[in-house]
Amino acid sequence: MKLKLALIAFSLLAALVATAMPVMAPQTPFTVNYNQAQFQWRTPAWGGPFGAWSSTYQNWATSCDFTLTGNVLHTSISYSPSVTDLQGDSTVYVFNKKAGESGRWIQHEGTISYTSPYSGLPITEYWRGYLEFDGTPRVSSFKHGVGYQWGYVYGVDEATVKAKYPYAVWDSVMQAWLVGFSIYLWDNGTQSYITSFPDPFIEPVPASDYNPLNL
Repeated sequence: MKLKLALIAFSLLAALVATAMPVMAPQTPFTVNYNQAQFQWRTPAWGGPFGAWSSTYQNWATSCDFTLTGNVLHTSISYSPSVTDLQGDSTVYVFNKKAGESGRWIQHEGTISYTSPYSGLPITEYWRGYLEFDGTPRVSSFKHGVGYQWGYVYGVDEATVKAKYPYAVWDSVMQAWLVGFSIYLWDNGTQSYITSFPDPFIEPVPASDYNPLNL
């Protein structure tokens, strides 16, 4: 089973799957099994106002496929049901050489964009986070990971956005409508997290800040 992630602002699922890479270096595919926790805020009517989680869960046993190429872990994000106009779905984790963080692989990616099959509005997602391994990434060396997910609507007027996402809020830093936010936590053991909604809220900038809440 592939890693399932909630698509921003909708009752959809996304999955991280291995990305096909050109044959440029030795490639090692492997699958990591772990427990997933999600703390999410969503903006449709079934969600809730900004400032509190609309739903949470912990200890969901799932898995994720990776391909290791040198000092880079390759994955991509796919959605079900399918979205249209999907761009930027490939993502990579790069080995972090910073002292004191030698086991961390930092997520480096651009934005992911698509058209929502439910609202018909353009969604732009940002992801930040890292994976931690005890040595070379492999099935048995995984320790912990975190993923931060933001969803924004750019270039659409307030009335149109609020008709689909009544709890959407204007983010003056990103100059866009924020329609969803999630924190994912991945562990190889039992989870017992207490994670508050960020206050003050965090944006996906600067891009170098891969773990703004130190999770």
